[in-house]
Amino acid sequence: MTLHAETTLYASITDVDALEQLADTGLDPACIPTTGMRDVVEWAVSYFYRSGRTKAPSRELLQEQWGHRLEQCNITLPDEDLEVDEVFAAIEYLQSQYVLAESQRLQREAAVEMANAEPHERVEAVHRASAAFHNLSMSVRNRQNEVEGVQGLRDSLARYDQRAAAPKVVTGMSLGMEAVDNHTLGVHGGEICAWCAPPKGAKSFSATHVAHTEWKRGRETVLATLENSVLMTYDRLACQICCVDYREYQKGTATPEDVDRVRTWLDENETDLKDGLHVLSPDDGLRTPAALIRQAQSYGAKSIIVDQLSHIQHPSPNPRRPKHETIAEIMNELSTLITTGRYMPSVLLNCQINREGVASAQKAGRLEMQHIADSSAIERYSSWVFGLIRSETEVAAGMATLQMLASRRMDLTNWRCAWEPWYGTQHILGEVTL
Repeated sequence: MTLHAETTLYASITDVDALEQLADTGLDPACIPTTGMRDVVEWAVSYFYRSGRTKAPSRELLQEQWGHRLEQCNITLPDEDLEVDEVFAAIEYLQSQYVLAESQRLQREAAVEMANAEPHERVEAVHRASAAFHNLSMSVRNRQNEVEGVQGLRDSLARYDQRAAAPKVVTGMSLGMEAVDNHTLGVHGGEICAWCAPPKGAKSFSATHVAHTEWKRGRETVLATLENSVLMTYDRLACQICCVDYREYQKGTATPEDVDRVRTWLDENETDLKDGLHVLSPDDGLRTPAALIRQAQSYGAKSIIVDQLSHIQHPSPNPRRPKHETIAEIMNELSTLITTGRYMPSVLLNCQINREGVASAQKAGRLEMQHIADSSAIERYSSWVFGLIRSETEVAAGMATLQMLASRRMDLTNWRCAWEPWYGTQHILGEVTL
């Protein structure tokens, strides 16, 4: 297994994505069993940084610079494509083997020192052993979320250059409305997007719309429906995708032409789209933030949609705890789960506008953050907060107003929408000033 992990590591140094994972995660050279290859790996990581994080050394350049060393170490560079997860797994394994050997050595040394120490020396011996284990622990930590000084600024500039050179594309989760996606450039990994609407305000339809959009884009997607059944959710998906009236579909009175559209769409798209979308309705007790994220992680989901916040369960429920504290703790845990470690999905979280907020918004003609239930926790932990409202006139006309109530990356913008999601209609008509 060690040989396989080393082989994967060496394959990573000529692949940009894999080398980026290696550079970001960090690997203490001491973890590499073949001593002579430690300089080679360090050189490759340094090359990646010098290139502005855009290039990995080619196999030819590596042979030119280190061919003699490769021969000495009897290393043949593997000729294979790598997944980023394989690189992380190799790093983890090499670190685990290093930690095992080093911890055994430190234990032996600590035991010998303690046995030979005078009574007044034993406390200091414990301190030295503790410091040695701490240094070992720090040497194998994941460095993905820590960057130091000038390197952080150089990385920032390199990321800007990449954005400036590339077409403006959606990174992360798309909300399935072109004008909104062009403005936000997507809900990035590690971000929570709160989607807020009144009770019975088509939040679940918005969730299935985003799920279908992500499915089409080829992103592994999990929709956790905590309010509706899985069967109902798939009925809604079928209607939205094929522009069939969901109400007639439920009654069994849809026209033959509408039903044929669903059948035809399935026949034409089944091969391309049969995998990648997972609709779940977890059992009671499996609706905590950790359970939801870990289950989505087991599918490799990059996009997670949760319908809705009020149905997420606290891991340690306490009926005496105020509701706003419970929600804040749930939001905090959800945010922590998706922003730490290497698994950083994009999350769409449906939230509710309280009834008093609906009345106030109808009067004022616009939403405010305080109109949203548990607004302080939602605003604190969300990178994006969208609010959907509909006046009586808009309901009659099949329209709605979509507001950006909070954003960490872009200016706040509002849009007028064509809005009849039960037919699959969720389109931006244009920006509006409120």
